[in-house]
Amino acid sequence: MGIDPAGWTLLVVVGVMVGLAVLKTSPDLVLLGGFVLLVVLGVFPETSLALSGFANEGLVTVAVLFVVAEGMTQTGGLGPVGRSLLGRPGSLPLVQAKMMLPVSLASAFLNNTPVVAMALPVVSDWARKHHVAVSRLLLPMSYAAILGGLCTLVGPSTTLIVNGMIIESEHPGLGGSGLGMFEIAWVGLPIALVG
Repeated sequence: MGIDPAGWTLLVVVGVMVGLAVLKTSPDLVLLGGFVLLVVLGVFPETSLALSGFANEGLVTVAVLFVVAEGMTQTGGLGPVGRSLLGRPGSLPLVQAKMMLPVSLASAFLNNTPVVAMALPVVSDWARKHHVAVSRLLLPMSYAAILGGLCTLVGPSTTLIVNGMIIESEHPGLGGSGLGMFEIAWVGLPIALVG
């Protein structure tokens, strides 16, 4: 009596979660190990099926945006821009507003996860330098990135991935068309402004 693919998947997911919590190795290696384990255990009927997710246009876009974010962080190109945007410390709501507006605008046209990855070191350094509690800036920064990302197709990773699935869909009326760049803005923009 063997374990079915759903059982193997559940065991591997639990193992990966424990590995992420306990092991001191990098998360990408733990996740890659879980993926390889699923392939070796035969959860996927064909290896090509296991690798097909990596061909998703949305996933590739997110990966490229992470490379752009890392390049901007490594070159230090965002430091002067961030310092000039945040300026001198004033009242906390003013500092939060000066940080949230550019983050939400950037995340509307770049993926919101790389935007946060780019802004995190800039905001943290500025907060340390000006003796402002970094915890008062990071959560609003995250919300600004999420809300700004709701205005366009490229903001949230999930929207890019769902758009890739819509394009690949065989459903009549959905397949091949995909979402337009600003198609979700009529819902996202009012939510971002209220947020």
